[in-house]
Amino acid sequence: MPAKKFTFQEAWNSSTIFFVDDVLEDEIDDRVSELLRLSQSTHISGGENRTPNDVVAFLAEDVDGLDVLLRDIGLSDEKFMRIISLLRKIGRITGSFDSEWSVAKIKRQLEYDGVFVELIASLILDGKHDDELSEYIPRYYLYKLNYREIGAIPQALREVRYKESTIGTYGARKGHRVEATIRESLEQISAEHGIGYEKGRSRFIYVDIDFAIPSLQDPWVIIMSSFQETTSSGQTTKARDMLAAYTRINESNSRFGENRAFVNFVDGGGWLARKRDLERLVDQCH
Repeated sequence: MPAKKFTFQEAWNSSTIFFVDDVLEDEIDDRVSELLRLSQSTHISGGENRTPNDVVAFLAEDVDGLDVLLRDIGLSDEKFMRIISLLRKIGRITGSFDSEWSVAKIKRQLEYDGVFVELIASLILDGKHDDELSEYIPRYYLYKLNYREIGAIPQALREVRYKESTIGTYGARKGHRVEATIRESLEQISAEHGIGYEKGRSRFIYVDIDFAIPSLQDPWVIIMSSFQETTSSGQTTKARDMLAAYTRINESNSRFGENRAFVNFVDGGGWLARKRDLERLVDQCH
């Protein structure tokens, strides 16, 4: 039977709030279990008896040691990266500051720079009491640098904290998993009918295409995917960009007598919360 466009009410009624995917959740659970195992290290299990040497040894022994410490004190990777940038700007860490270090770069630095390891150990243990840093870092973040004071952490509490810290990972990965579900359907079509797809920039629209069928050079079906569990100002921009894409494809169809189709895949509680933007996305596609 021919393809039929959803009405807005049909899209609204069929939308989901959360994305449930066992593959993604198993990956996160495995990561939490790995960090929990590492957190049993004798170097850091001594609560208030921890010393800078204990933390230095822990950071030096395992590349994931930093992940454990940051989750124990409840400091996000992003805020830690900002603090490292600050230390570089004020000269606590030698070298010029030309761009921010990622967590991966910080971990590589820990592998070969003994002075840097000692600085990070001291920062995580007692940074809360650093008078100079209090001039640059809000108390809310500075007071998290108190690993010496938090005592022995029950494993059950650790598990909760570690899971909470993966929310960002889950948020970043779920969009890829949603696209993977669409890709599986396209792979099946490709296998059965020999019709391929590509991803990237095309002459038709000014944003990266999630799926161009059969090719970016000559796409007859363009699919864009957006799954939002939370709201953001970017959703209005997304709706505007998709209108521009829809308009350009319609103009091409009209000018050249073509029948190219623009498909929006939109789902998630974040879009339900932005009902007007969701309605625009449903209206402005084929």
